[in-house]
Amino acid sequence: MAQEKIQSITIENIKGIEKKVFNLDIIPNKPSLLVAPNGFGKSSFAIAFNSLNRDRIKLKDDHYHKNDPNLVPKISLSIERGGNPIALEADNSKNKISQEFSCFVINSQLYARGSYSSAKATLNIEDVVLVKKIPETTSFDYSLSKNQMRFGNNSKILPNIEDLLSNKMLIISLFEKRDFFHKAINTKNKGIITTFIDKINALSPSISKDKILENIGSDLSDLQKNTYLKAIADIIKNYETNEVSSYLSAIQFIWLYNNDKNRFKKVYEYYSYEVKKEKIEGILSIFNSTWKNIKAKEERNQLVVKFPLAKDISNGQRDVLSFVSMLFKAREKLTKPSNILIIDEVFDYLDDANLVAVQYYITKFIDEMKKEGKNIYPLILTHLDPSNFEIFAFKKLKIYYLNKQQAQTNIQFEKLLRAREDDSIEEKISKYLLHYHTEKINKRDDFRSLGLKETWGEGNNFKNYINEEVEKYLKDEDYDPFAVCCAVRVKIEENVYNRLNKEEDKVLFLDAHKTRKKLDFAESKGVPSPEIYYLLAIIYNKGVHWEEDKDNVTPIVNALTNLAIKQMIKEVFK
Repeated sequence: MAQEKIQSITIENIKGIEKKVFNLDIIPNKPSLLVAPNGFGKSSFAIAFNSLNRDRIKLKDDHYHKNDPNLVPKISLSIERGGNPIALEADNSKNKISQEFSCFVINSQLYARGSYSSAKATLNIEDVVLVKKIPETTSFDYSLSKNQMRFGNNSKILPNIEDLLSNKMLIISLFEKRDFFHKAINTKNKGIITTFIDKINALSPSISKDKILENIGSDLSDLQKNTYLKAIADIIKNYETNEVSSYLSAIQFIWLYNNDKNRFKKVYEYYSYEVKKEKIEGILSIFNSTWKNIKAKEERNQLVVKFPLAKDISNGQRDVLSFVSMLFKAREKLTKPSNILIIDEVFDYLDDANLVAVQYYITKFIDEMKKEGKNIYPLILTHLDPSNFEIFAFKKLKIYYLNKQQAQTNIQFEKLLRAREDDSIEEKISKYLLHYHTEKINKRDDFRSLGLKETWGEGNNFKNYINEEVEKYLKDEDYDPFAVCCAVRVKIEENVYNRLNKEEDKVLFLDAHKTRKKLDFAESKGVPSPEIYYLLAIIYNKGVHWEEDKDNVTPIVNALTNLAIKQMIKEVFK
């Protein structure tokens, strides 16, 4: 399959999104984490794809932007496939996306149901319909005696294939190669089978079955010239121990299929349903730890996972069971060579064990799709930034930040963070610039030789710079996010230092490594810190370290954009 990627997704006039362009460059077959804060529009992103049907975007009344049905909803995909650009678009009158992609959305199945008589509402969990129409129970019309009559004098060598016909996985595998059954008896290939049968029947009927079977072994090379017969026999061989029997069984399967194709198809559909049912019941039983014993049930000719009232099941149990059910449903819906799976904030509320389990099933899902030669884009929407929350354990995780802010990063500050490990200035940078200290730094020559901003290597120049950036940040002006993070740490340490009474305590405070240890030391000396000094560690720790081959800017800017974070920083600088 040609290499491809989704370069960008544009959504217009859907729920809370007027128009947003997401430049992503997403590659397939890897979990892709789409991170954005609450209120950004992740649910609107999911609603957009969930509203796609085969022909157009079909929105619910309350999913139109500004509740205005006159605003045309639109989704646009920019794809690169085999080096060629492809533009796909869907709106309320057309859907070109469905020509190239199958899409499926997994989101919360929780909803409220009201009662007119009591004016109360109860929380219910939406049933998950796995199979809309259960296939009718069908069996093969197989008769060994009829096949023996068709074969001829020495038909005693034909094995009874009743057991093979009841093997669901074998029938599913064979039906997926159903074209071979017809091609195995076309003009050219039919003669190979006929010649083989005639040769067997030419033998004396008095020869024992075992002796005939023994002699057939040397004649298999003739049958193998029928490549379609051989392919069928090779599949059967996985379920037979005898190669000769696999060919004799293959001949009977060819007769059976071509005699009644429709019946063969119905048996396949019923067996496929049975396998799906057994699989989902097995998966649910692994996760199902509730006294409600949740199962997939046949109801009104549908296979449905039914849930109890939300009050009768824990949030974690509800979320993981409904997720697994929806993932199974997605497996049936994503049928095209390229597929998009949206997972809307399912991860954000699971406990550690269920998080690992869910990621395991997503990984298996990807592997199964790849084995079928399909591309799958699992897009996981979350507000949990993996740089702050270590909940994602995927080996091949790709992270995309949807809420990219336009902060003015200072290239000189980036150089400083990269160079902080240099032996000549490491201690000075950490001790005198990135932490609070009463002494003035004097390292201009070293800064100049390392290509750093020379003036920051002396006196209070660096401190003045970071404090100026905080002022810009608090005034909603363009600011350097790294400088703000550093200034928060320095100011917190300065505030605590100034509250210490004894000079020896102040010396020990300055010598302590890491802000947390400094605050804990001050606490032991009777100088407690406000809770926000600890809470802001997410800012002052992440923002003063540089990691190569990683987006260091967006996570920090997203955090600084949060109004609660901004208010906390204001309090630090009062």
